[in-house]
Formats: sequence, structure tokens, C-alpha cells
Amino acid sequence: MRPLAVAAVLFLLPASAFAQPELNDLLDALGRSAAIFSRSIPALTARETLSQRSRFGDLAVRKRGRNREIKDASFTLPDDFEGHEVVSEYSFSKPGAPEGFHEVRHILTIDTLSPGDGPARHFLTLGVQSPEDDAKKRVLEEFDQSQLQGAVADFGPLLLLFTKTRQAGYTFDLSGRQVLHDEPVLVLRYRQISGSDAVAEFRERTETRHRFDGEIWLRESNLVPARITLRTEEALSRKFTLRNEAGIDYLPTVYGLAPATVIHRQYLNQDLLVENQFTYSDYNGRTFLP
Repeated sequence: MRPLAVAAVLFLLPASAFAQPELNDLLDALGRSAAIFSRSIPALTARETLSQRSRFGDLAVRKRGRNREIKDASFTLPDDFEGHEVVSEYSFSKPGAPEGFHEVRHILTIDTLSPGDGPARHFLTLGVQSPEDDAKKRVLEEFDQSQLQGAVADFGPLLLLFTKTRQAGYTFDLSGRQVLHDEPVLVLRYRQISGSDAVAEFRERTETRHRFDGEIWLRESNLVPARITLRTEEALSRKFTLRNEAGIDYLPTVYGLAPATVIHRQYLNQDLLVENQFTYSDYNGRTFLP
């Protein structure tokens, strides 16, 4: 494996271009980055380390409505978290849906041991509804071993949801400037309004699909994405709301733009249930310049 490289630059625009940034200019740059990303990631591989801490309680349903919605329930949550570490070989495979890729993991160790067999419990995936969903679910079931309480997948390719053709499914607003790792960035807020993209949540044998919103942070020096955040919210009952929040940091490499870290958290009301922290190293691929 070759070490992670940080010297490559995908776009280089003069600083004066950012004095009065126009939304359309930022969306054009975002679409170009997504298009380049779709060309570079087929050859991309890495070592992925997942550090997870999780806790799950008991939901006691007291009353359901006519359509089986929860009308009254109580929830008890343990104080302590379980912790696990999963190391995998990480790559991408192209599904049948256009402009989409799925993450592929070959699990090497779970808590320093080889993975064993166990029932899948709960997991999330992000992407377009397609015939590949069953295959994607089977991959997640392999990843979501009995030790893990809330595995997630397909967050690394999140940038692909913002190709030029898909941008019509979202609203965008320029939110201002921030600083990320000592680098100034421009922040776009987005919200999904249409399309088949969704966060798919699998609970035992059921699947729930969520629309989402979040922010896109573009490096002010070159308009290359540095971070994309995502948020979903589901009212389980009048008393309980389930919320997912994720953040993906991208790093330019000699192989193109690549996920550097992914952090996902799930909350019930204000109580943290699961935290998944993915880090990536030892990137390899095809040297790529747009």
C-alpha cells in the first residue's frame, strides 16, 4: 500500500474569484468535483478502521394506532456504552444505478479477532433505491456482526449525490464562511426535495427510507469539497424522535478526492445511541489528474 498523499489539487482558481461568490458558480464546481470523483474511485482502495461505541435500550410499546403507529411507549437506556473496533480492506463497486457506487469491505478483524457468524441487528445505508439493494443489504449483514449494534455503509461516496444531474433534487443556499483545519471554506446548506436518493435504515426485517439535509463545505482556495454533513429525523411517536447525523471529510490525494474520515451518530431524542468513527489510511489506486 502507498501512503496517503495530500499534495494533489483538483481545481485551482484565483483568489479574486471568491470576493463575491455566486451560488451557481459553487454548484458548477460541486458538480465537477462529483463527476471527477465518479471517475477516480473505481480504482481506489484503502485500509478502514471503524471505532464504534453503542448502547441500546428497551422500547416498550403500550399503545398503537389504527395504522400500527406508536401512540404510547416507554424507553429505558443503559448508562454504559459497548466499544468495538473493526479493521477492513475498503474499496468501491459500481452498481447498476447510474452515477452510483457502493462501498465494499473485506473485514480483517473485529476487536483484533477474525469475524465470526452472528445475526444482523440494525444498520444504515445511503444511496438510490435499486435492484442492488438486496445485495447491498447482504454486504451490510456481513459487516454488521453480532458484536456491532448500529453499522453504517455507503457514506464515503456521499459526494456522488451532488452531480450536476442530481442537483435538481435539492435546494441550496449559501450560508457563509467557516474555517476547517485552518483552511477557509464556503458553506452551502442543502435540503432534499425530490428524487430517489435516500438514507435507508434497516431494522431487523423492515426498511425505512429518509430524506435528508445538511451542509457542503467547499475549500475557498479551489472550491473542492472538504466536508459534507447529513441529517435525518424520524418521529417514532409523540415522545420519541430518532435522529441520524453524519459528517464526511474529503482529502485530495494523487488518486483523486478520497474520504479521510466519516463520523456517524444516532440519537433518540437527546440521548446518544451509536457513534461510528471511520478513518482511512494506506490509500492506493490509479494516479489521477482531471
